[in-house]
Amino acid sequence: MNIAKYLLSVAAVAFFSATSLSAEMSSSDQNAVQPQSLADQAKGIEDSIDVSDWKIRNGCVMLRRIKRIRFVDDQTALLSMRGKKQIVLRLQRNCPGIKNTGFMHRTVGSRLCSGFDRFTVMGTGYSCRVESLEPYIEIEELPRDQNLD
Repeated sequence: MNIAKYLLSVAAVAFFSATSLSAEMSSSDQNAVQPQSLADQAKGIEDSIDVSDWKIRNGCVMLRRIKRIRFVDDQTALLSMRGKKQIVLRLQRNCPGIKNTGFMHRTVGSRLCSGFDRFTVMGTGYSCRVESLEPYIEIEELPRDQNLD
């Protein structure tokens, strides 16, 4: 009988300790700052960008501002602009060979515009329309810990 009372009292102490610890943790968790998800962080970056800094207006950039166009794959190019900004150019679809073979650019007027202008793959005549022009933001890498073990 004494053992049963002892076990009952130990169980009661453990229960009340766990309950108070849980209450303390939940109240301190409410005061703690919750880490943002990667999607929330990306949305914050996107919201803080002023597209006018890249001088993209109505989906267009002035041709005289473009220093270089370099395709990174068959659908995406980086435009190096005067003033050290870069713009991501995306084509509406995959344009086979544009990265390795080269391209010709067709535009009307003095601007490169999404939805209107086209790039043609050299030697094939295959033509792809520009889908979008967006600011390129380089994300800094955090220094890696040397002691990962």
